[in-house]
Amino acid sequence: MKDGRYLVWILDDEWNNHELEKSMYEQYNFEVKVTRSENLEEDLPLYAPYADGVVAQVGFQCRADLIERLESCKVISISGVGYNHVDVEAATQKGITVSHVPDYCAEEVSNHTVALILSVTRRLSSYNRKVREGKWDPLDTLPIHRFSERTVGLLGFGRIARMVSAKMKPFDVRRLAHDEYISKEVFDQHGVESVSLDDLLKQSHVLSLHVPLTPETKNLLNYERLKQLPKGAFVINTCRGGVINENDLKKLIEEGHIAGAGLDVLEQEPPAPDHPLLAMEEVLITPHASYFSEESISQLREKTTQAIIDGVSGKPLSHTLNEPQMKV
Repeated sequence: MKDGRYLVWILDDEWNNHELEKSMYEQYNFEVKVTRSENLEEDLPLYAPYADGVVAQVGFQCRADLIERLESCKVISISGVGYNHVDVEAATQKGITVSHVPDYCAEEVSNHTVALILSVTRRLSSYNRKVREGKWDPLDTLPIHRFSERTVGLLGFGRIARMVSAKMKPFDVRRLAHDEYISKEVFDQHGVESVSLDDLLKQSHVLSLHVPLTPETKNLLNYERLKQLPKGAFVINTCRGGVINENDLKKLIEEGHIAGAGLDVLEQEPPAPDHPLLAMEEVLITPHASYFSEESISQLREKTTQAIIDGVSGKPLSHTLNEPQMKV
């Protein structure tokens, strides 16, 4: 608290306008301060010791050295699903609750995933480019297979993956999934086969990724694992770029084992202009946009803000990532 008012410190390199958040905070006597990365060192001593709540936008690194300076903070609210940019363990040790918003964009991400699946398997980008170049030949992008005879595998079977599965069902594809944390009853309820990771890889003509980026999933899909996919398979990623070893993916596409990929995320965002995947016709890349719709962004802003308001006032939060130690 500073000057008799609660202080929320927003760490944000993504959004330039915070009027929606400010209108909510004003109702609860919050002062709002916004910091971008280039101003962090200057703002750190001004706001870190007094902030009652911190908003950590996805991509803004909120590491242990920053968290150590948070003397009054009760809650760190993450503006998104992913949380690998926040040192949750450091926050736990500091007695700070960390929340995120895992349910705000499931419809958008699942739709984007399906769009990528259909785009790459039907080779729409290649067709479009060639038509613009004056080439009118439906047979120059083969092979294209009948979709109903393909198997779609889901790595992870959380909320978004289940929605992708439901949207794939009308295409009459075989659906598999691997998730060690989901019960067999859930798989049965959704009519999806539960398989081991090895079986998922060996049988999936389309592999769609739906896992968080953790030490266990970092570079999970390396050359050896990707090589297990059937020849001509496609890889779809709308979760986190670091799950795939991008150099290994490129190599397997060049070798002709993997037919292509639809990627909404990369390990480094934005990528360098000479990133090797950018020049590959077999790879369709979107700019980490699967979460976006006008409605989802408004919902995300509101839920992120409400988590700060509730956390500072001591109310229970819907989605927390830790159980912080009690402050002495």
